[in-house]
Amino acid sequence: MNDELADLPLWMLSPLAVVGAGLLLSQVIGVLMQARGWPKLYGAVVAGLILGVSGFGMVDAALLTRFQELFNAASALVLFETGRKMDLAWLWRSPRQGGVLVLGCLLRGLGAWAILVAGGLALGEAAFIAAILIAVNPVVFTSMVSDSNASGVATYAAANTVGISNLIALLALSVSLAWMRSHSMHAGFGFSDELLRQATKLVLGAGIAVVCYGLYAIATRIARAQAGLRPGILLAALMMDLGLCSVTSASALLSLLLMGVLLRNVETRDNVFQAQVKTAQDIGYALLFMMSAALVPIAHLFHWLPLSTALLVFAARIGLTRLALMPSGAWSGAKKHAIALSLCSLVGFGSLVVDNSLTGASYMSDAAAAVMAALLALNVLVGPGLTWWGLKLADETHEGDEHG
Repeated sequence: MNDELADLPLWMLSPLAVVGAGLLLSQVIGVLMQARGWPKLYGAVVAGLILGVSGFGMVDAALLTRFQELFNAASALVLFETGRKMDLAWLWRSPRQGGVLVLGCLLRGLGAWAILVAGGLALGEAAFIAAILIAVNPVVFTSMVSDSNASGVATYAAANTVGISNLIALLALSVSLAWMRSHSMHAGFGFSDELLRQATKLVLGAGIAVVCYGLYAIATRIARAQAGLRPGILLAALMMDLGLCSVTSASALLSLLLMGVLLRNVETRDNVFQAQVKTAQDIGYALLFMMSAALVPIAHLFHWLPLSTALLVFAARIGLTRLALMPSGAWSGAKKHAIALSLCSLVGFGSLVVDNSLTGASYMSDAAAAVMAALLALNVLVGPGLTWWGLKLADETHEGDEHG
């Protein structure tokens, strides 16, 4: 074994070098694809597929565990930015628009649950997967918006929906996870006890967000920090939030989303966070999606039963989102099509690793895991493209406008 290791290039013996090489490859391929009019995020897809379990196998779950804190930090930025796009004042002033966006989230979950049950999955595990499928992938959506410099009424509504969908998915997932745990072979608590434990983690996560935001607000005022200095203080507060959630098993997903919501809706001063850390966020998007692609076994797309179920669920999510938008007259038909397409991407349980309060994907059966794997493979291959197409369809992209 030692002789075999000695024959390997030195860079292949360093997990950090492998991750760095993958990120470099994703950036180079992404720039080349963007120059030809394709979404830059596909560079991360190609790099992940080449280096991951569907390619050379250099990037796998064992390697990623070594850099869990790095990925958690990148996820923290993404979740915070998702929360920062939620405009509570607009949702309050526009109840019909907000209502149809919430309705779309609920229909996505119910529709996915019905299809999965019809496909032969047990009621509990179908509810577990359906809860996950409520959420829109914030990495895909935010990255596509950033790459295309998209802004407008459809993009604004979709950005609010990403945050809403993740919050609703988190609540639904907590309930379904409590059910799965309480009905497993090794259950130590009943459903009500498990539900109380999940609720406690949510409350604790919200409390940590309020405390960390309060510390940020106090620190900036005591230091009289100028606008250009506040992002550094905010990053420190976000890392503190993530660390406290990690050691207390609080809901980091809720806490980081809430940090963004508080900054957007409570902070009255100009916020230059986005401009200061845009490069770091773009790298974070590529890193997270490359890791997602690296763990996706494309072979699952060659099993017709999981693939057919996954295709039906994927299409139904788009169709049900479009159906939910019908009662509102705030957007034109083309804008509604665009919103539905731009919200097509989905998250996987593995994407919630930042939230160690949500442990339990092992409760899924082999059939359920196969469907979820096929869904994630589809999402990696077509999710970014459909999201990008939706933003184009809305006619709200401004790639050539640096100040758009």
